[in-house]
Order: sequence, then C-alpha cells, then structure tokens
Amino acid sequence: MWKPCLKTLPVCLFSVNKGGLSIRAVDSALVSWCASGRCSALKALSGDFGAVVAWLLLVVSVGISMPAFAAENSPAPENNQLPEQTSPTGGMTTPSPLRGPVEQSMPTPQVIQKPVPEETKKAEEKLDAIVEETIKSSGAMFVDPEKVYVKAPLLTALIRLDDRLSPYQLDSTGTGSREINLHDMINAALTGNLTIRISEQKSEADRWQYIGAVGGFLPNLINEFSYQGLNGQYVSPAGLALPIKNYYINMPSSFQWYLYQGGGPLHTFLQDKHTYKASQFALKGDTNDVLLEASKLYYQLVLNDVLLQIRIKSTETASALYLINQDLFANGANTMLEVLQAKTQLSRERQQLIKQQVERRQSAVKLARAVNLDEGVDLTLLDRYITKTRLVDKNLMVGDLLRIAIDNRPELKKYTELRLAAKEAIQVAKAPLLPKVSMSGTVVGTYANIRSLNSSSSSSNSNSSAQQTSLSTSGGAATTAGVSSGSSLPLQGGGNSPPKSGGRSLFVIGMDIQWTVGGLGVTNVGNIQSARANARKVQLEFNDELNKIYAQVRDTYLSCMSAESLIVETTDAVHSSAEQLRVAKDRLENGVGTNLDVINAQRDYTSALIDKANAIIQFNVAQAQLLHDIGRISATTLVASAPVRQ
Repeated sequence: MWKPCLKTLPVCLFSVNKGGLSIRAVDSALVSWCASGRCSALKALSGDFGAVVAWLLLVVSVGISMPAFAAENSPAPENNQLPEQTSPTGGMTTPSPLRGPVEQSMPTPQVIQKPVPEETKKAEEKLDAIVEETIKSSGAMFVDPEKVYVKAPLLTALIRLDDRLSPYQLDSTGTGSREINLHDMINAALTGNLTIRISEQKSEADRWQYIGAVGGFLPNLINEFSYQGLNGQYVSPAGLALPIKNYYINMPSSFQWYLYQGGGPLHTFLQDKHTYKASQFALKGDTNDVLLEASKLYYQLVLNDVLLQIRIKSTETASALYLINQDLFANGANTMLEVLQAKTQLSRERQQLIKQQVERRQSAVKLARAVNLDEGVDLTLLDRYITKTRLVDKNLMVGDLLRIAIDNRPELKKYTELRLAAKEAIQVAKAPLLPKVSMSGTVVGTYANIRSLNSSSSSSNSNSSAQQTSLSTSGGAATTAGVSSGSSLPLQGGGNSPPKSGGRSLFVIGMDIQWTVGGLGVTNVGNIQSARANARKVQLEFNDELNKIYAQVRDTYLSCMSAESLIVETTDAVHSSAEQLRVAKDRLENGVGTNLDVINAQRDYTSALIDKANAIIQFNVAQAQLLHDIGRISATTLVASAPVRQ
C-alpha cells in the first residue's frame, strides 16, 4: 500500500527543495499533493495522525537534499577563505569540511622546458612513422594472412660492407640483375642443370648398349687380305724341295653365325633392355629431385628477401629509439643504462642486418648454380606477391597419397627394372656351361704368277711323266696326287712359257658344334652365384626404397598440416606483437613505460614477423616436397592453379 506513495514522494520533495520554499509553503504543497489523490495511503489516514506522518517524511527529505543543494549553489569563497557555518547554539563557528587542496595565495612558477633538438624531433617522427607502418599490414609486407608482399629494399637502408660493392648485390659482377619467378627457374633447371644432363648421357649410353645387344642375333663377317713375297725353296712333307720365287695374294672372306650359345645373346639383350629402362627412370628421378631443389632454393631466396625487409624495419626502429634515449638522457629524463640498452639493441639489429644481406646473396648464388646460370648475375624477384600455394588436394588422405606414390615414383620403377635385369644376368652367367652351335662359310681367293709347264699336249705328257719320275725318286714316297699338285706351283726355271698372273677361288661351308667347359665349370658357377646375390641385393634395395617413400610421404603430410596451422597462429602473434610495440612506444613517450619494454616489444614483433614468413614459405616448400614424394612433380604441377587430385 505504501509503495506507490514512496515512489512519487521524492519527486515532489525534490521540486519543493529546489525552489527554496518555506516550511509553510512546504506544508501547503504537501497538503495539495496529498489532496490530489497521488498518495492514497496518506489520504486514507484521518485526522492529525496522517498530517504528522506526512510532515515527518517531508523533514527527512529536506534534511537529506538541502546540504547538497546549498553546496551546489553557494558562491565561491573569496580570498581563499574557507566558508564558516554557525552552530545551532549561536556559539563559535566551525569550518566546513575540506573538499580538495587549499589554494595558496603565492603564484605557481612556470616550468622552463629545454627546447627539443631537431634531430630528436626527426627521430621521434621517424619512430612514430615506423611503428604506424609496421602496424599497417605488418610493414606492408603481409597483405593478408596467406599472402606476402616483398618490397624492393632501398639501398640507403642497407649497410655498405665495401665501398666498391653494392650493399644489395654485393659480389655480383654482372651489369644489373635478372628478375626471376618460379616458372623461369623451373625451365632453366630442366634445360641447363648439370645433374640432369649427366643423367641424360648415362641413359643415352645405356640405350646404345641396348641397341648393340641386338648384334648377338646376327652373323659375324670375317674378311682378310694377305700379300706375301715368296723367294726360296719349299720342302713338302713328301720330301720334295721346290724352288719358289713369286708373289702370293690370299683373300679369304667368311661368315660365322651362332645358332645357339646357351641363351647368352637372348638374355644379354633382355638384361640391357631392363638396364636401359632403369636408366630412363633414374633420369626421371633425377629430374624430379632437381625440380624440388630448384623450388626450395627459389623459396629460400624469397624467404631471405622477406627477412631482409624485416631486418631493415627492425634496424630503423632501433636507430630511432637510440636517438630518443640519447635526447632523454641529455634532458635528465632517463639514465645512461637505458641509453646503453638502446645502443646494444641497435648493434644487434645491425649485425643481423649484415648477416641477412649476405644470406640473401648466398641464396641467389646457390639458385644460380643449381640451374646452371651465371653466378655473377644477381637474381631478384619478379613476382613480389608470394601466396600460400596448395599443390596437392587437401581431401587426399595418407592412404591415397601412398597409393599415388607407389604408382608414380620413378625410384620404385627403376629398382623394378634393375631387379629384372639382375634376373637376366643369372641366365647370362649360365650360358657358358651350355654348348654352342654355329654355321660358317668361306670364300678364298688366291693370286700369283702362274707358269704353264705344258707347251703342247705331247710335251706336256712327257714333262709330266718326267716330273712324276723325278718326284718319286727324289722323295721316295711321293704319290701321284702330290706330284700333280706340284705341277701348278711356280717352279723357278721350270717350263717353257713365260709366267702369267692369275688366281683361283675356293668355297667352304659347314656347321660347328662346340662345348667348352672352362676351369671345369668352377668359374661359371661362381659367376652364377654372384649374379643371384646381386639379384637379391637389388630386391632388398627395392624394399628399402619403398620404406623410404612411405616415410617421406607421411613426414611431408605432417609438415603440411603443421605449416598450415602455423600460418594461422603466427598471424595472431603478428597482430598482438604489433599492438604490444605500439603500446610500449606510447608508454615510453608518456613517461609510464621503460626503454626495456620497447626493446622487448620490438624483439617480439621481429620474431613474430620472421615466424610468419617462415610459416608461409615452409607450407609452400612442404607442398612441393609432397608433390615430389608422390611422384607427380613437374614443370606444370609446380605452377598449376589447381591442386593435384589423383
């Protein structure tokens, strides 16, 4: 019943007190308020009791609100004198309570500030600009969480290591520099890399070895030419001494065709075939390795360029901070310890900047050497935007990646061919233990001065008879055939007709079967067992390579997951450390913070930027590594806009 009354009563009493009315006016106001029907509870009370209650409520309200109203509207005391209050008994006055510091009559002297040097103003402005710029997209280097913009450094921001050399290109002797991107480096590696060219020549040698193995199925041709001058006597087995003075030409031409050699030519051909295929897969593997190496070195150059920008910004911040601390020390606002801390930090940043300048140039030299370019020409980035690039579909799980790797890795195919070649080598080692069958044919042409011994038919018979007689009496065991063969010999001083040059031909054809077991077969058995051991070794190498591929795919898959998560985390670290640097700088300027706070904030911000750059580059390198591990790396897939899905 009393709640409506109590809610409306303070409003009425406050308006009454605000007007400064008398007690009678308050009484009449209270009566009118009660009569208006707003306080039904008091209206319900009859007689003097209701009036007494209303009066008590009014007195309590006036006693609470009047001091605050009087203090709010009372005039300010003059001559810095405190207002006095009269006691109710009319006695000694008591001073009002103090509500702040007592103003003194003596004027306050003005603080004389030392003028700020121009260098200090510039340093402060530079520090403010650097901090603001670094807060904006991380110094204009990180456009968004997954993209890096690499600014070309100003030569004035770098430290000159030698007056004769550029602080950016350093030892580069070429005129200017060459702008590159990833596509250019991949093409340069495919055409000029020495490892690829060496592997190509090895594969070419194996190809010709394979072609040469076809000759094992073809016959052998033998041609011979012999010219002899004969002067003296020839003693035949029959004991006949024949004087000879003549020239003699012998021209045999023959062929030999092995029809069977224990399977040696066939298995040698198959062995060389598998060896050649293995060399082709080895070339593919070397090409993949070179493409991966070129990609890593390119991204390493990008990373060093980004880190160079970070070091430049960090050095500029440290330099501006050092100048500010020098000025504060000159004005007595800080100590020498803070100046030395700033100087030490500046020295550290300059050391890191020098190292980074050298590392950037070293990475350019390594990339040039990998793709066989002139190392004296400096390499700079053509594409200044480096983005997070996904080369393998994120939906592919480890099992899918392993299946793709088994189907595409050239190393596994190489060892498969080497294993087949080793099996053929066992059959080649067995071939000498088997017989050989060959067919041969020969045509022999002989030329000499032929002296005819028969001037006429009759004289020929008599000479022939006399010659036969002389041959039989001389040798004692001569036959008619032997005497007849002697008639065609160019006998010195024999015959009546002059000698004439002439020749005769002889034809020979036949088949030969040969079975030779050298060293009782011990040597051949040793070769066979050696070939078998080599085949087992190649099989074990295949298994070892398969295990390595499994481990590579899994490790790289985890590296991709880690690098992608680090990109998100390092983005938060960059934002928080940038804000930390800004707050530390503001606290230092306002005299609340310390120099050490700014140094630590700057160090944290620099580390966050480096971690951010490393995370993006590591993700791209991990993607290229994963593409290599599953055997799908190429000049097309490395720069493709869509990731590999199968």
